[in-house]
Amino acid sequence: MKNSFKAKKKYGQNFLINEGICNQIVKLENINSCNILEIGPGNMALSKKIIMEKPKKYFAVEIDKDLFKKHQENIISSYLLNEDALKINEFNLFNKQSFKIISNLPFNISSKLLIKWIKVQNDYNCIESMTLMFQKELSDRIIAQHNSTKYGRITILVGAFFNVEKKIFVHQKNFNPMPNVDAEVLQFTPHKKNKIRKNDFLKLEKITYDFFNERRKKNIKKIKKIFNENQISKYGLDKYFNMRPENLDKELYYKFSKIL
Repeated sequence: MKNSFKAKKKYGQNFLINEGICNQIVKLENINSCNILEIGPGNMALSKKIIMEKPKKYFAVEIDKDLFKKHQENIISSYLLNEDALKINEFNLFNKQSFKIISNLPFNISSKLLIKWIKVQNDYNCIESMTLMFQKELSDRIIAQHNSTKYGRITILVGAFFNVEKKIFVHQKNFNPMPNVDAEVLQFTPHKKNKIRKNDFLKLEKITYDFFNERRKKNIKKIKKIFNENQISKYGLDKYFNMRPENLDKELYYKFSKIL
């Protein structure tokens, strides 16, 4: 697949140029008659495939004004929004209907977008699924298991709302310009019931920040800082004092947010 688009480093643009991988990504989702959001359509490699599947409603958000102007001449023009993906209101965009997200995400804001969509899911439970491409390093952190050095805040926050599966490995050579790292496509399927209560999300954010801000230190000071003596005694939290944040399973952090 030839690429005539000039990538801009400030927007984290690495255009996918392997049509076979685009086909694989689209096949992971049921698109027909569904609401679909794409962030950073770039060279339209995925966009064209999505449109061909005839979604109910489709929006592609492109912050790059030059690309936006270039796309005015082709099939994607009527679906394109020249906006900052970090600032749009997805729920209102689809008239408060549920939607799916399919994207080769801009690498420089992929973690911020993911956290944003976690918050959207907490507030509205409106995301049916997400099929997203990340740099492999971030992908590894998202799907990490406890007792791993890659396990951390993002793992726990994502896990409160989604089951995540690794679907496609994408070698760096499949992008233009070629990034320094490989990528992976992950598929996010919402839990039937979120692991935390809606009002506990901010607590979970705070707890995970406090624990993983100094991840190599034992938990004793962190637990004593977050919980009072009665809570520590009632729930037996002292048994976690000599462990480190990465040794605690996700479910335990969800329990912590309920206790607090």
